[in-house]
Amino acid sequence: MTDPTTALLLRRLHTAGLSDVVAVEPATGGLAATAGLAHRGDGTSMFAKTFDEPSPGDAFAAEAEGLTVLRAAGVATPGIILADRDLLVLSVLRPRPATEAFWERCAHAFARLHTTTRHSRFGWHRDNWLGRRRQVNTWNDDGFEFFAQHRLLRWLDEPRVMEALGPSDRAALERLCDRLPELLPVRPACLTHGDLWALNVMAAPDGRPALIDPAVSYTWAEVDLPTCGRRHRRPRRTCSSTCTPS
Repeated sequence: MTDPTTALLLRRLHTAGLSDVVAVEPATGGLAATAGLAHRGDGTSMFAKTFDEPSPGDAFAAEAEGLTVLRAAGVATPGIILADRDLLVLSVLRPRPATEAFWERCAHAFARLHTTTRHSRFGWHRDNWLGRRRQVNTWNDDGFEFFAQHRLLRWLDEPRVMEALGPSDRAALERLCDRLPELLPVRPACLTHGDLWALNVMAAPDGRPALIDPAVSYTWAEVDLPTCGRRHRRPRRTCSSTCTPS
């Protein structure tokens, strides 16, 4: 029986003009997209991903833009082969090594990113996406207001959040947002990956830490810290040892 993931990706690759793709090896474990390693007739491979359902707006274009901006700022990212409404095709990265030296190198890369991309405002020129959910990036001069409105309170109307949080929880979050200027120091905005966790860190062909799946914006550097590191406890996804996870 034909694997539906393989069939969907192969069909969309051919529709996009990549007719030399002869086979697709599915990658499992993606949280939002359907992904796989696309093998071309000349023996080379590409990483491709799509959505089973209609794509949420310009998700792949926004992701490709984020990869391009991070690369311009000195961070390794996969090369962009194609990005349209239904498909994102990237060059292949390597699995990250599980070594202290690699994570130290990753930390230095983020320190450079966060200290060399200061911006006078918080936000981005467009909204982008966390999986299939929109990340609101409306410009704001006030970092506390931006973080409260667009990184915390913005999620209160999402169905799963409404189900999980009762009135007292919502009120507590709103009180916390009101107190952010008392609890946190004033600091500048800088370019951030925006959706950083251990599985969005891979390795470039030359061994440098490389990032995937960004949701970039100018905001506090700390948004890139909480789940980045070798001690991350989420289970590893399984996929081809040469593919880029989605």
